Amino acid sequence: MTRTHKGGLRMEQAQRCPIGIVVVGIFAFIAGLGEVVVGFTGNYLGILAHDIDPSFATGLTGVFYSLGGLLILSRRKWGAALGMFFLGAEIAGRIYLVATGTVPASGADAVKVLIGGLIALALIIYVAFHWKCFR
Repeated sequence: MTRTHKGGLRMEQAQRCPIGIVVVGIFAFIAGLGEVVVGFTGNYLGILAHDIDPSFATGLTGVFYSLGGLLILSRRKWGAALGMFFLGAEIAGRIYLVATGTVPASGADAVKVLIGGLIALALIIYVAFHWKCFR
């Protein structure tokens, strides 16, 4: 006899999903909010060595990050697929910001932009690796 919980998901499948999926979703959502604030203010918590000009594109990049996190938290395959898409759009947004000169292409801030993009890529890989736990 298979036991189910409220969502109808078998308990074995629910237990198979690592807590890391929730951590990834929450992290992406919060990091995205931080980027939205940077888009409006030019810096946030002094993370950047130099302030950047407020930019709609920077804020939109943050929105992509937050949407990716929220969709991953749905724990549905369609949500994970869209979440990975939006995380990919966040990476493309970072490339756009560097290409247009909105953020520096060299120096400490460029390294931070690169690390942020690599973190988003790692989140995509993590979600893809755990694809089977999504319903």
